[in-house]
Amino acid sequence: MTATGRRRVVPPKDAASRAWSIMGDLVLDNERRREVSDALGLPFGRVRALRRIAASPMTMGELAATLGTEKPYATIVVDELERQGLVERRPHPTDRRVKLVATTARGTAAARRANEILGRLPSGLAALAEPEVEELARILEEVARSTED
Repeated sequence: MTATGRRRVVPPKDAASRAWSIMGDLVLDNERRREVSDALGLPFGRVRALRRIAASPMTMGELAATLGTEKPYATIVVDELERQGLVERRPHPTDRRVKLVATTARGTAAARRANEILGRLPSGLAALAEPEVEELARILEEVARSTED
């Protein structure tokens, strides 16, 4: 079963594949995406962009690269967020040809709310004993480090 109660078609047989599949379900297939979209009144893709911009103002090119999209799509996203009063375009401090996209006070508050919703621990993780959580964190940190190489 996935985090949303759906059954996998073919469960992975080896432990590493099983672990990867479960992590994907926990992170990608949970109801928090819907919850955050409902709370902010935005599609999750727009929430994702807003959270990135709130973390650090960036150019449209940087936003497109961060989102893994083309610049024209990033422009559409920013236009919509700007219309809703969540972001604004500002002059770049060192390059007059470029604008920085930054959150407004309302956008910062919305991104903070999204982070609160998305940051809530799954009940199964919250129920683990501290030594188990420490071991899980250690293992995931090790996997993350080895993936960066």
